[in-house]
Amino acid sequence: MRNRFTLNFVRDAFDDPSDDEAVEKASDSKTTHQDSDSKPAVKKKRKKPTECFLSQPEVKQETTVKAKKRKKKKISDILQKTAPKPGVPADLQNLLSQHFGENRSVIEIEELKLSVCPKWAKLRRNHKEKKSVVMLVICSSALRSLELIKSMTAFKGDCRVLKLFAKHIKIKEQMNMLEKGVFHIGVGTPGRVKALVEQDGLCLNSTKYMILDWNWRDQKLRRMMDIPEIDYSDKCSDCSKFRENSSNWNKECHCSVNFTLKEDISGDVFMYYGLQNFYQNHRRYVISRSDAQLLGRNVNIQKSYCAPFTTYRNGTPMAPCGAIANSMFNDTIDLFYNRNSSVIQVPLLRTGNSWWTDKNVKFRNPESYNLSSAFAGTARPPYWQKPVYLLDEEDERNTGYVNDDFIIWMRVSAFATFRNLYRRVKRIRHFADGLPAGNYTFRISYNFPVSKFKGRKHVILSTVVWSGGSNPFLGIAYVVSGAAATLAGFVITAIHLKLRKKKTYFQRQ
Repeated sequence: MRNRFTLNFVRDAFDDPSDDEAVEKASDSKTTHQDSDSKPAVKKKRKKPTECFLSQPEVKQETTVKAKKRKKKKISDILQKTAPKPGVPADLQNLLSQHFGENRSVIEIEELKLSVCPKWAKLRRNHKEKKSVVMLVICSSALRSLELIKSMTAFKGDCRVLKLFAKHIKIKEQMNMLEKGVFHIGVGTPGRVKALVEQDGLCLNSTKYMILDWNWRDQKLRRMMDIPEIDYSDKCSDCSKFRENSSNWNKECHCSVNFTLKEDISGDVFMYYGLQNFYQNHRRYVISRSDAQLLGRNVNIQKSYCAPFTTYRNGTPMAPCGAIANSMFNDTIDLFYNRNSSVIQVPLLRTGNSWWTDKNVKFRNPESYNLSSAFAGTARPPYWQKPVYLLDEEDERNTGYVNDDFIIWMRVSAFATFRNLYRRVKRIRHFADGLPAGNYTFRISYNFPVSKFKGRKHVILSTVVWSGGSNPFLGIAYVVSGAAATLAGFVITAIHLKLRKKKTYFQRQ
């Protein structure tokens, strides 16, 4: 508070008796100064007294009210305010206008808008048919399908999206979902979409738009149409029916599949065979083998886990025994290049496809001067067409238990859909730089039946990069584990050197 002390000096008091009232009002000046900016007092014509003010320093009162804390912003609050709104067809039309505005005329842009941007809300509202979708998106892989499903979250709105690929999703589950519910968008791979259509699980009568993920490239810079994967289960359907009859086990059946490479496949080219819906991860199937027998030892396989594929009824042992060996993939696949009017067989390498440790450590033939005599007294497995010592009649070092095809098959897969290395293209003459673009033909000797377990067979032509195949998980895991182990080694070495110096210091004491 500020205290004011007023001293009034009145001159000529006796000359004007009316100034007594002024003196009384001057004594109340303290109140008038305190009520500053209030209603102005009525001024009378009188002589103004002279005032003198003595001021004291202000004394600030301590405020007892604590300052309010500012509320911290949370990430959830920010995300709620900045949440992406569902897109509308107008957004896509604006993007098209911006992208093609310089190169297209007004009429062409209008036609583009009408063909690419339909009235999606109306189509979605009118779609009530089960076992069908309005829009079908086809991608090259399951991982790419998941990426597209996540990216279309803002645009799909209330639409229901169905995953149509084979990774960890059985075809029966997808068929049941299509029968029970109504879906507007389907995103999947060509193989699974084809299988659903063939088994009447997916109907395309209500499908208005089909989108191909054409320009997306994988880690090897390949597009969807650049990956030559040939499904010959249907194209060799006659041979498949022929193999269903067990009496035709010793008869041959051949079929051909034509395809076209639009671009060259440069570098080392690998040929794989793929199987679908073949479960090698069953416990009894995995242990159904005799490692001692595969090492070339003369053992009693009846005490092994090979049952029931151990011996025949007459007591003759099977070589090799077990369910894994009995179900070995035995199709013969040859590749031919159609150049102009001539047909050239592509040279394929049968050896060098297995791991060195498997070829030289885990698998060995019995010691004998003749391989046929080494397997005397044994018989081939029931589903084999020839004995084990005739797996490769052209190369004696690639027959018996050390045959590359046999070794690769004995390494079982963890999933129902898998592929194994079958051959490598020998880089000579026309194929010194890889496979040139052109027309090709697969000639297949159909021996492996898949119709009984509703499986499918594929042939895949592929290349590899410095990090391996198309699945980089194993390479990344090795690199990260090696880096972590190296870093831990440096840290432990530094700690050891530091503690060793302290130890010698205390020993001297």
